[in-house]
Amino acid sequence: MTLQPLFQALLGAGKLACMIVLVIVPLVTLFEVFRHARLLRRAGKTLDALLGGMGLSAASSVPLVTGMILGISYGAGIMLRTTRERPISRRELFLVGLFLSACHGVIEDTLIFVVIGANGWVMLGFRLVVAVIITAGLARFWKGAAT
Repeated sequence: MTLQPLFQALLGAGKLACMIVLVIVPLVTLFEVFRHARLLRRAGKTLDALLGGMGLSAASSVPLVTGMILGISYGAGIMLRTTRERPISRRELFLVGLFLSACHGVIEDTLIFVVIGANGWVMLGFRLVVAVIITAGLARFWKGAAT
């Protein structure tokens, strides 16, 4: 029995891990720079019209953008901080969570899959469309603004 297949597998895993690090570290660094430069708030303000169509207010824009870029954990952390600053209804919190369930980390995930050969535009487009349709559909079904 030779160790060559095991060595090849470990070498491939190491290369993939390096590629992932090369995508994730710059993204997190850029996110932190944008966050301190308040660019995320400006990006969130441009989404206000789209958010209204999904039953969301401007208060949910920053957590939504954060979750889309870096993932659901970052988005949830920002949502917790946002709810301490201003009240957000349970309905809206649920809708943001629903959107991010389908569409979290789209930049990060898409870049990782592009590195290993996937079509990034197809992945990004499909996830965004599905998330908007599901969130807007449930927002129209769930009209109440219960807190």
